Amino acid sequence: MVKARLDETLKQFKNGKDPAPFELEIEDSDLQIWVRFKIDPKRFSPKIFEGEWAFTTQHPEIGKIRVIKAISGEDGIARLIARQGRFIYAYPWFE
Repeated sequence: MVKARLDETLKQFKNGKDPAPFELEIEDSDLQIWVRFKIDPKRFSPKIFEGEWAFTTQHPEIGKIRVIKAISGEDGIARLIARQGRFIYAYPWFE
């Protein structure tokens, strides 16, 4: 259910609708779909996805996560950006 909501949000984003921030309750099965940013970017621009930007083996914890932004990188991949505690995470969507 969480993945379906995320994919629908990104689909709407790709169709020109910028999503409002929202919270989700993520469970164990949802953790692996998120990757943690290596840095906490000051701005969310496509350049934040250049190079080695993520810890691909670090994921959020079970509980609430706040989706704050949808953005496409220069690689053409649309992602949702979320915060949980002091960390920022990204959820990629591939068509």
